[in-house]
Amino acid sequence: MPVYRLWLTGTLFALVATRARSQAPRAVSDGYLDLGGAFLSQPGLPSTSVLTAAGQFRFATPSFALAMNGIEAVTSDGRYTGQGVISASRYAAPTHRFRWELGGTTSAFGLSNGPSAFGWQVLAREHRGWSLGGVFAGAAGGAVVENGVSHPIVNAHTGGFIRFDETGRDEISAALAYTDAAVLPDSASRLGYADAIAYWTHRTGRFELLVGGGVRAQSLGQPTPQSWGSATAVMWFAPGAGIVLSGGRALADAARGVPSARYVSAALRFGGKRGLPSMVAQAGRERPDEDGGGGRIDVNVGGDSLRIVTVRLRSANSVELMADFTDWEPVSMSLMPNGDWAVERIVAPGTHRVAIRVNGGVWTVPPNLPHVSDEFGGEVGLLIVP
Repeated sequence: MPVYRLWLTGTLFALVATRARSQAPRAVSDGYLDLGGAFLSQPGLPSTSVLTAAGQFRFATPSFALAMNGIEAVTSDGRYTGQGVISASRYAAPTHRFRWELGGTTSAFGLSNGPSAFGWQVLAREHRGWSLGGVFAGAAGGAVVENGVSHPIVNAHTGGFIRFDETGRDEISAALAYTDAAVLPDSASRLGYADAIAYWTHRTGRFELLVGGGVRAQSLGQPTPQSWGSATAVMWFAPGAGIVLSGGRALADAARGVPSARYVSAALRFGGKRGLPSMVAQAGRERPDEDGGGGRIDVNVGGDSLRIVTVRLRSANSVELMADFTDWEPVSMSLMPNGDWAVERIVAPGTHRVAIRVNGGVWTVPPNLPHVSDEFGGEVGLLIVP
């Protein structure tokens, strides 16, 4: 089955899932379609120029994430190569300091003059995050079917990320992983390899840059480590339209049956920037109470090192605050004589991430604060305390 069929099936599933969760709190969705060309060198195909079509879609709330991506490359004489991946994850509630993740991934790879490969994995992962970064550790297991033969795959991994500012304009992420592909179907040898990878992401205005690289130590047929690297630059020249330039070398992925490749590509991208609030999330929000302040949040000096955090929302029956300075534990606010809601907390000067909940509803961003994405694809407000 050509990969694009799996990709289309996944796209339809994603659209249905998005519609079903149209009232999801703090939802974020984005996606894009790239149309262009590339020079591709891959085992099983001679080095050649190809036409490419690639796409990605992501939908996330603080407790659920769905993502898919796919790419198809076609030569002038009709030969093709392509792959598609669909993944979904369920997270612990955002009020937990440590957040577990349970998820699954399915993938497919196709080559016009070779056998297709299909893979699946389930994973369990634990996350620990803070305002400027986070760490994770987990394990995954599944199988890959190649040329009608199935073999198991297990993986263990750990890593983390660091942001250089609260807006996430610059971010560095890194991970260590070990993959055991068991006994290969065409030999009696056992394939296992360890990877060390790192990425730098930079976003500013209309420009985005992603640079990555890594080293692999392999147990079979590669006595010396292999290295890889890639770079992708996006320049948005209009709302929803940009130019994408990318190139690099990718190592084989045993968990998905994907061979190694070298590529240089250029494409037009149609879609939205990552991290923008989704129209789905906007549609699910209640209209703010303008007479009561609409949920505006402010911080004033209290006694000693305490700060008085106030929310102006006078039509509410209850208001709760959750922030990095509450260790992401919900804190009930008290109704003041003037109708505002307030709580005293020790809040250090600087930038903090916050969210509020009104009348036991969904967690939302105060309307007077800028929105930023958290590490799980949700949104929180950016509060600056002098």
